[in-house]
Amino acid sequence: MPGEVITLQTGQCGNQVGLEYWNELTQEHGILPDGTKEASPSTPSSRLEHGRPDLFFTVSETNRYIPRSILIDLEPSVISKSMNKMPMFNPRNVHLSEQGNGAANNWQQGYSYGLSNQDELIDLIDREVDKCDNLSTFQIFHSVAGGTGSGVGSLLLELLNDRFGKKIITTFSVFPSNERTSDVVVQPYNTVLTLKRLIDFSNGTFVFDNDSLNSIENTLYGMKETSAFEGTNKLISFVSASVSNPLRFPSYMYSSYESIMSTLVPTPDLKFITSSLAPSASSMNEHDNLLELLNDKYKMNRVEGIEKPKYISVIDYLIPGGKYNSNNNSEINKGILKSQSRLEFVPWTANSVSVILGNKGCRKDPKFAGIQISNNTSIATVFAKILRQYDLLAKREAYINYYTENNSNEERGRIMEIFNECKESILGTIDEYKGCQYANYLDDNDDDMI
Repeated sequence: MPGEVITLQTGQCGNQVGLEYWNELTQEHGILPDGTKEASPSTPSSRLEHGRPDLFFTVSETNRYIPRSILIDLEPSVISKSMNKMPMFNPRNVHLSEQGNGAANNWQQGYSYGLSNQDELIDLIDREVDKCDNLSTFQIFHSVAGGTGSGVGSLLLELLNDRFGKKIITTFSVFPSNERTSDVVVQPYNTVLTLKRLIDFSNGTFVFDNDSLNSIENTLYGMKETSAFEGTNKLISFVSASVSNPLRFPSYMYSSYESIMSTLVPTPDLKFITSSLAPSASSMNEHDNLLELLNDKYKMNRVEGIEKPKYISVIDYLIPGGKYNSNNNSEINKGILKSQSRLEFVPWTANSVSVILGNKGCRKDPKFAGIQISNNTSIATVFAKILRQYDLLAKREAYINYYTENNSNEERGRIMEIFNECKESILGTIDEYKGCQYANYLDDNDDDMI
């Protein structure tokens, strides 16, 4: 039985993505920004009538829908915009720093702030948990490279794991650009510190690489978007909303987060999920869209110049719209067979592509025909790129003073030891993704995988 999902939006990036995410959900369920229901369509969808917005929204006594969401930031601008655009958010679920000056793009400042305010954060979470009858999942929207999303986000992972360890904890994590020079000079440090917590405490992390997002945005939107990150945020929000589509519009398969995550994540060490999407086009049918989901240019953690990744698990979602509003099983089966022939799977898993037939609800024809979420070995290359950026700073102990309490050799050594522990944890995950390509991976014999 599907259970409720509580969302935590952390930092500027997390709240910007969160705003677009709730916009997706409200459009699909016919909910207006103030939380009231749209007038019933003239020909309502029978599946919509049985939808489950209550898994993601509470309903007030006045029949207003309120997101099961907690908004956290250290400066007010993004959350203020969210509250203005979608007054349905519960103002009691907002946490802002009294100083309002942010975390200076520094993991240490964000984490320390969260630590000193953890009682208030716990109270916010507990209050939302108390509204649930059958809590299933916590999901976090955040960036791994800034200050609040990485630092406070890391603390939230620790708190949730400690207090709700039997619940699923997933994250939608935006990873920094490695192809462009960043204004955040300590970005590699912030990333490895956050990635260590994702490895330790999440049950599944959806990885969104900024370089890939920017490339897809340029392909799809060109220069049409008016706000910074608007296009990339829409891409992330469409994927994250689509993941829960079979929960909110239940069918006979994958109607719970537990069933989705158990398919994607076979072992706790292999839990980093990649995604791609297929733009909607009237000339394409189900078969075409399933193959389009394999197109490298629409993959959200595309890595150039590497050998073909091996797949551990694959789930494709088809969202009806455009040319096909009902599903053609013959075309779907053809697409599955062709996809299975084009993908290389690790030897200990079935060569299986699962397909979820989604429901667009009240939404007009969506811009995208579907998404693919998969667990594959390309993650090892993404993480290796992160460590190369980290090593460029760490070998000279550059900018270590951003994280130290003083400038003594002992304190610098302590911080470098923490950084190197994070690096070792990431290297361990890289080794897991390399090792899983061997037939005896599940035998737990490391020597045979070398």
